[in-house]
Amino acid sequence: MSIWIIPFIAGVLSYILLKNRPRLRNIFMAVCGLFLIGHVVVSRTKPLPPAIGKPIRVLCTTGIAGDLVRNIAGSDVELDVVIRGDMDPHSYELVKGDDEKFSGADLVFASGLMLEHSASMQYVLKNHPNAVLLGNVILAEDPDEVIYVDGQLDPHIWMDPHLWKRCAPLAAQALSKVDPAHGEAFYERAKEYENRLEELDLEIRELFGKLPPHKKYLVTSHDAFNYFVRAYFCADDEKGKWDRRINALQGLAPDDQISPLDIKRIVDFIANNRVAAIFPETNLSTDSLNKVIETARKLGGSVKLSPIPIYGDTLGEAGSGAETYIQMVRHNAAVIYDALSEET
Repeated sequence: MSIWIIPFIAGVLSYILLKNRPRLRNIFMAVCGLFLIGHVVVSRTKPLPPAIGKPIRVLCTTGIAGDLVRNIAGSDVELDVVIRGDMDPHSYELVKGDDEKFSGADLVFASGLMLEHSASMQYVLKNHPNAVLLGNVILAEDPDEVIYVDGQLDPHIWMDPHLWKRCAPLAAQALSKVDPAHGEAFYERAKEYENRLEELDLEIRELFGKLPPHKKYLVTSHDAFNYFVRAYFCADDEKGKWDRRINALQGLAPDDQISPLDIKRIVDFIANNRVAAIFPETNLSTDSLNKVIETARKLGGSVKLSPIPIYGDTLGEAGSGAETYIQMVRHNAAVIYDALSEET
């Protein structure tokens, strides 16, 4: 029985019982009427049951970080990426609309280790209340795993899947703090993704185990593959000497000017180690590498430029076969192995 029946019945009874006492009857009926009106008003202004909460908004600086988080977050979050396509994450400055993306994000993920080192990027990352710099967490937990080049942090930790997989539980932990309702799902997906990256690591390790040590030398456009070489080109007793097996025209950020001394340095490395092929990167010009090849050939070398570029700081565009992190790493490994394993 609805509660409004009570004042209705009380009003009827008062009318009958107090028929001969009109003043008292009218007062009593007025009270019942006020009760009824109050109930109607309250019932109509009563808050509705809580609506299903909107997904949290997550912003990632790079496509590589975005792919990691997407595998863990699933459809439980709204995810966006700031630096898209072939844009260089090292030098990227915020453009119109980026400020709103950061201010509207509940959680921000960055690669860290000064990959995103422009002034505007550093400002928003330092000032966002929920920014997670994945590489910085690994540096704090296990500093020996992080490579330094000429005293600078090497941010390209994703080039070693065994190391990159450690970011999966970090992402799950951060997501769970902001969205505890989906915490269990985040951790489950993180564990699944860790397993996939472990399988990827074993797959690449087995592939390069077929390559003889004298062919395990890598020359690229910029210093993005140090972790890759340390993981797959070096025997256990060589891990501390990984830099003997790799060289690059440009430093950690591909914005350095190329000098004749840089070209000579690479040509000497190629000649001393009989390097069969050098590798362009998808988002960098091949002009300087072509100068290296031209110089090397004038000195009697036979090095060639890989016809297929590899990915350093970005994922591939749609249809490239390297749209995800796992696809990108597989692509790089296959291209490098095929070129270096050819007979020269």
